[in-house]
Amino acid sequence: MSQVDARNQLLEALSSAGRAALLKQSVEKQFSTGEILWSAGDHSEGIILVLEGMVRIVRGSGGRQLVIHSGEPGATLGEVPFFTGGRYPATAIAAEPTRCLFLLEGAVRRAIAIDPALAFFFLKRLSHRIEALVERVDQITVNSVQTRLAQFILQRHQTTITSAPSRAGARKNAAFSLGMTQTALAEELGTVREVVVRALRGLRRLGAIERVGEGKYRVLELAILEELAESAP
Repeated sequence: MSQVDARNQLLEALSSAGRAALLKQSVEKQFSTGEILWSAGDHSEGIILVLEGMVRIVRGSGGRQLVIHSGEPGATLGEVPFFTGGRYPATAIAAEPTRCLFLLEGAVRRAIAIDPALAFFFLKRLSHRIEALVERVDQITVNSVQTRLAQFILQRHQTTITSAPSRAGARKNAAFSLGMTQTALAEELGTVREVVVRALRGLRRLGAIERVGEGKYRVLELAILEELAESAP
């Protein structure tokens, strides 16, 4: 989704008066990879709209973090402390160069007073995120790290072959990257880096994947990955 599409998706839910009130004090900010947008416990400044890049929402301590959810272009973040009047329950980190539109608290409240549809827009987004979070908790609770890793690799593999040239063999043999560091992947899977390293090594020993470069892999036996992805403890 482009920056324009992300902004328009939000504004289309409002009347012209509501749009004017919302954007009057909005502030656009840019963040480099790894930069913190806010930390758990900080006071809320409003709600943000992700225009470009990706924001990871993480929670944890003692060197171990878990990704609660991620915000791609078009996502809104920060609704929980805005509506509860509390503090941010987790930390927001830019996973890549990211641009966000900060919708300041006063402007959001004025826009909601003018156009109540905005409140339902944010609450609908928040409800979908809660549904995804419940599913994520189920995955972490029920499935092993190896199963979750196999599911992740299948997704990366599918994305890679979809975008690869269509000539014979190009898609089948396309190498994929993890798309993040092993530490970040561990946070996505709800574990620690050492466990991810062992799980990747295990998949190579099984002949499911092979390493073809720094951070790059190729699927050798799709059936093995699919069986692992569907397995339950």
